[in-house]
Amino acid sequence: MTEFLPLPAPSRWRVPLGLALLVLMAVVLVLVFQLALLRPAIVYRIQDRVLEVKGGSGLLGNHRRIKLESLTEITEVTLGRGRRVAGTGMPGFCAGRFSYDGIGSVWQVTDCSRRVLLLRVTGEERPVLLTPPNRAELAQALRDGREGDFSPPPRPQSTGWAAFTTAMPLLMLVLTAYVAAAFFMAPRKLRYRVGSGHLEVQLLLTRREFQLTGARARRHSPGRVWKVAGTALPGYLAGIFSAGGTMTRVYASTSSEEGVLLECKRRVFVTPADVPAFLDALQREGVTLVG
Repeated sequence: MTEFLPLPAPSRWRVPLGLALLVLMAVVLVLVFQLALLRPAIVYRIQDRVLEVKGGSGLLGNHRRIKLESLTEITEVTLGRGRRVAGTGMPGFCAGRFSYDGIGSVWQVTDCSRRVLLLRVTGEERPVLLTPPNRAELAQALRDGREGDFSPPPRPQSTGWAAFTTAMPLLMLVLTAYVAAAFFMAPRKLRYRVGSGHLEVQLLLTRREFQLTGARARRHSPGRVWKVAGTALPGYLAGIFSAGGTMTRVYASTSSEEGVLLECKRRVFVTPADVPAFLDALQREGVTLVG
């Protein structure tokens, strides 16, 4: 088979954009690993006339220390409809800023149940919500200044959540590796091979093969294309794109330069560096040249 290199398509944005995207994905990956490793323990502890509230750990952790003298209200309430504003919300663990009908914005470390212990603190606009196993006991201990640990027992992970937190880090790790390879390796891997009645396109991870029997080919400039499915990066386009309103398989280094449109069972657009030699190779395989 005769091999053809793609048209060079240097881009000054490819490396900076790739590095920026990798940094962003690395941050997301760290957060995903934190979520996977998180065992959402809730701690309510009174010591030295200070209520310590902890939920989670690491980047997803929430921690407050509240002096008992600053408490102005200790009430059991039932929450209405609410939403998470900033924080963590997962089965059996809700920590951070939330908002509820009738109460407004709150800060909470709870097991997400509706019946809660509401604390109002001097000088703070947002009340604090807690869900100890015995709400009345903790409320009385706060009023009396009695020391003790009023934390709920650790909640076992559900099977579904355990599967999710196992799969997500692996998926993100694979996605990050693919993005790195696509930005920095894919443009160098792209190749076209013509022979044995086929056009073979070498991509980053796979090969695509198209039968040339009865095919037609012509020089073509698709102009602006829109990705439908696949990869679209500087110097590497691979997948299904809409070109001029027609679905086209694009395996190219650029869509702004002239390439070759092959019309066989599918429309295929490629950008070989040597278009005349590529067309000659197609013609030797029985492809009809148009135009």
